[in-house]
Amino acid sequence: MNLRERQAAAASALLSAPVLRSAMHSRYRSLLVQSAVAQLVEAGLARGASTVRTLIWRCDRWLSRHHRGDLVYRKAITAAVSSWGGILLPEFRAGRSIIDLASVADALHAIEIKSDLDNDSRLSAQLMDYQTIAPLVSVIGPNRIIERVGSTGMFDSVGLYWLDTTGEVRMRRPAGFMPDRLNSGAMMRSLRRDEYLGVLSELGFPLAGMPNTRIFSAALETSCSIDPLRYHLRFASRLRLRRPRAGRSAIARVPAPVRPAVLKLDPTPLELASLHDWLNQEIAYVHA
Repeated sequence: MNLRERQAAAASALLSAPVLRSAMHSRYRSLLVQSAVAQLVEAGLARGASTVRTLIWRCDRWLSRHHRGDLVYRKAITAAVSSWGGILLPEFRAGRSIIDLASVADALHAIEIKSDLDNDSRLSAQLMDYQTIAPLVSVIGPNRIIERVGSTGMFDSVGLYWLDTTGEVRMRRPAGFMPDRLNSGAMMRSLRRDEYLGVLSELGFPLAGMPNTRIFSAALETSCSIDPLRYHLRFASRLRLRRPRAGRSAIARVPAPVRPAVLKLDPTPLELASLHDWLNQEIAYVHA
């Protein structure tokens, strides 16, 4: 591994969910956290960084210039989607696929992220899965992928976004509302048990008193009998009730480069406080 590859690996590791989870739970003493900082010191990326928070921003700038991978794209699109309003749901299940980032306002908007380093071999299958639960679907990626999706007739309602050289999200076309492929059974499978039971109860199909062993199959059968657009209205309403355990305002105070990973981890207020303690540690006092 050459120096550039070591720097990319070290910078990516510090912003990753495993390192952040470790910092939340072990009070920044774990070998994983120590190793992440040590690799950055060895790669020459820690020079001049006073705290872990400063080091995180340094890593983000380096990655944005030299290694525009998934972390760079997730930071940019999370910031952009946050400004649209609605609830953000990272890594939300849709059939056989996982939506990178979903936004829920009146309807579910599924966003697939393809970085400069990704290929699009599974993209068509992913977008088809997303359309079973989301009437709004978008892709953000480099021009080569955006051009390919834009030229595919079956995805002419898919929103297309790209990342410019400054790291700003730019729109080629907005997502069009496409309810024709919604599937009530797929939407039900994406919900938690209390959520899909709540949806059915609101639609006039309560399953109270049914044996636990039969609830899932009965809920699926009932859901499949309901008009998909009608189901989606309640589906989106239930998803809007989800909240980060630490609160949205607390998540917003996390440095932007690690905010997508923190959203995914969904820390408690105590875990988030522990993370901030680590972010404020001086590099000289973080054991490496």
